[in-house]
Amino acid sequence: MRWPLLPMQVSLKASNIFNYKGLVMLKLLKKQLTLIFYALSYFTRVPIPASIEFDNQQFHKANAYLPFIGLFVAIVMSVIFYLCLQLFSVPVSIILMLVTSLLLTGALHEDGFADCCDGLGGGYDATQRLKIMKDSQIGTYGGIGLILLFLLKFNLLIELADISFETLIISLLVAHTLSRYGALCIMQAMPYVRLAEAGKVQSLTNKLNSKYFVFASLVTAVLTVLLLFSLSKINTFIDIAVVAPIVTLIVAVIVASLYKLFDKNLAGYTGDCLGFTQQSLELSILLALTVLLAR
Repeated sequence: MRWPLLPMQVSLKASNIFNYKGLVMLKLLKKQLTLIFYALSYFTRVPIPASIEFDNQQFHKANAYLPFIGLFVAIVMSVIFYLCLQLFSVPVSIILMLVTSLLLTGALHEDGFADCCDGLGGGYDATQRLKIMKDSQIGTYGGIGLILLFLLKFNLLIELADISFETLIISLLVAHTLSRYGALCIMQAMPYVRLAEAGKVQSLTNKLNSKYFVFASLVTAVLTVLLLFSLSKINTFIDIAVVAPIVTLIVAVIVASLYKLFDKNLAGYTGDCLGFTQQSLELSILLALTVLLAR
């Protein structure tokens, strides 16, 4: 015959269950925090705690937080822009904001953009293009590409700032978040062509499993919708039902076009291709929002 549990026994059993669930949640949060630190350590110059241990088997999962890195960079840029506005004009504040972005990321994506311009513009086959892209010196195509990139970006940010401070900030948040998600899509869809030279970051080139990629996709979608909704509330003459599909379509078309470009010319992607993707998408999103918000 089984005797019913005494109240104290029930209490202890419930306590053990809650303690177990608490430990599981704590372990999960610690793991995700570690992945965030991995992402910060690779995609930015932000120092991370020395206690964080590198795990080659888990490192690639940090890619799921690439859109968050974009959001983080845009937030820092926004704070710098606001502070600079207290002392300087809008153009000077925008330049200082862009400089902050370069310092924060170590010009990681801009360097990749320039290398990709050189390789795709100057190479006659995949081997030659990859060799050019590996060269640390910036060539003619890369130099011209960077000049045009920053001229366009500067003028677009000026136009967005002329609409309102809030419009500029939200546009930055959208552009930096979505552009890095686009780079993540390239990583998921294409093979990495320099595995033999990947070294310590070879794990970073591994594809995310479906769980992590869906997580990154859902969070990016929710953030984008919320940001565009805020933009439509500030600029009441635009409709989020129109803006959101247009921005989504632009990102999809550019990612698909770059996929074909990289596949045709390189038979895969490199880190430089990701920088090219991020910068191209960031510029395109800023351009699209500038056009949509023009009265």
